Amino acid sequence: MASKQATMEELVSHMFIMGRIMRDRMHRNVSKQQCTLLEFETLKYVKDNGRPHMREIAKTFHVTPPAATLMIDGLVKAKLLARVLDPKDRRSVRVAITPRGKQLLERGITQKIKEMKRIFGVLTPAERTHFVSVLKKIVKNNS
Repeated sequence: MASKQATMEELVSHMFIMGRIMRDRMHRNVSKQQCTLLEFETLKYVKDNGRPHMREIAKTFHVTPPAATLMIDGLVKAKLLARVLDPKDRRSVRVAITPRGKQLLERGITQKIKEMKRIFGVLTPAERTHFVSVLKKIVKNNS
């Protein structure tokens, strides 16, 4: 029996539902660490991008520079990030992850992976491979 072709409306609807499920599940796990999902992702971004400038963080997360500053202030106060002077321009400030931030990030990533396994565990290995292929195609054509 041939399967019915998905409409664009179905795709959009299911993408929103999937986004909500992932945000809800990820936020629940991250909140146990006393860190919002955006803060957690910021820690990961800082770790992966080696001392970015504040404007890079704001641009990456589509927030205003003042909003990024407020978020970074909280992470600095929690000793998860630190402000460091740019060695090439001492007037410029960069953001670095602290050992405490790295530790929280490692625990959070472990929890995220467990949650993702629960979410995507309903897929067969072949379905997961196909799904990743589709996601890569979408990302490649929209980056």
